[in-house]
Amino acid sequence: MNIALLSTGFLGKKEATAITVTDFAKELMKQKNKVTIISEKRTESARTGLFEGIPIYRIGFPKEKMFSKFFKIYNKLFAHVMAVDRMEKKSKASFEVIHNFSAAPLLSLRLILLKLFGKKAEMIQTLKSYSREKNGKSFYKLLNWVDVVTVPTKVFANKLISRGVKKNQIRIIRSHINVDKFYPRPKDLLKQKYGLKNKKIVLYYGSMWKNKGTDVLIKAMPSVIKSNSEALFIFIPRNIPYANRYKPVLTSSGQVKFIEQEVNLPEYVSMADVVVLPYLSLVGTEGNPSCLLEAMACKTPVITTSLPELMEIAEGSVEFVEPAHVDSLAAAINRILVKPDLKKIEKAYLEAKKYSVEKISAEFLKLYETAY
Repeated sequence: MNIALLSTGFLGKKEATAITVTDFAKELMKQKNKVTIISEKRTESARTGLFEGIPIYRIGFPKEKMFSKFFKIYNKLFAHVMAVDRMEKKSKASFEVIHNFSAAPLLSLRLILLKLFGKKAEMIQTLKSYSREKNGKSFYKLLNWVDVVTVPTKVFANKLISRGVKKNQIRIIRSHINVDKFYPRPKDLLKQKYGLKNKKIVLYYGSMWKNKGTDVLIKAMPSVIKSNSEALFIFIPRNIPYANRYKPVLTSSGQVKFIEQEVNLPEYVSMADVVVLPYLSLVGTEGNPSCLLEAMACKTPVITTSLPELMEIAEGSVEFVEPAHVDSLAAAINRILVKPDLKKIEKAYLEAKKYSVEKISAEFLKLYETAY
């Protein structure tokens, strides 16, 4: 099958979309499919080439060009459409499936325009998260014009239906994680390796937007440190420029490490005594967050918030606290550092295995074959 994966934000190896789309593309290629990634272009990136062995075509104009507002709209909507046409002409083969990944429903216009231009491919729209854009909740009815819409949770599906998307358009397919990278490792050996012997590690990793709840975790730290002299908070931010606003407070204590450089993330997740993900909402975050599932796959206890999407995924597998509740979060961290719930850890591990890239890719391939 000849498949085009259209992506927004595929700008770097640390960016979440780049990681998940790359793993997905590799698995599709492993199953003897031909795959091309079409994404945005940065000034320093080549127009065409290979990204970790996958053909990639970068489209659009650099953002610093004159009339940048016009080019931003062009890059988001029309450039992907033009790129599909160019790649088909270049390879002299039509795409059978065109799969668009985005948060904003408006970007499903890429697929609608391709249909209007006469492309016969099956048009699949995946909404991986709720949009951070100001008008991100608008334009949901556009999704009725693509062939299939996939979302990661039943909660998300019901929200689409309530906003006018036809129920028969929607499929629930979870986002995947790479269980070949994230798996249990001996914590004590890793702590010895990193010079953190006898430390009780509380780990946060990922982007540090306001709705990720980083402020709440920072406010909970003094209470935890007071009760646990061996507690060490480690922050591994994904978006360094934004995360730097937290740097002064996170580097002022000997019981906090703020790590800006590349690290072996699976080892850090396995080494942690608890991963804390205090989300205020899931706007701009995958409907089934990779950090949550990766920690579960590493048999590391997780504390997150009682948002309905998260409870759908991990109820009975992780510790839930009320969003923005500092005292509850501190108490939950203290509790796990003293005595982790081994039954929850084992249940979480078995649940996370269902999200392997192999299993999720197989679900998408079945959808492609059924729909085409």
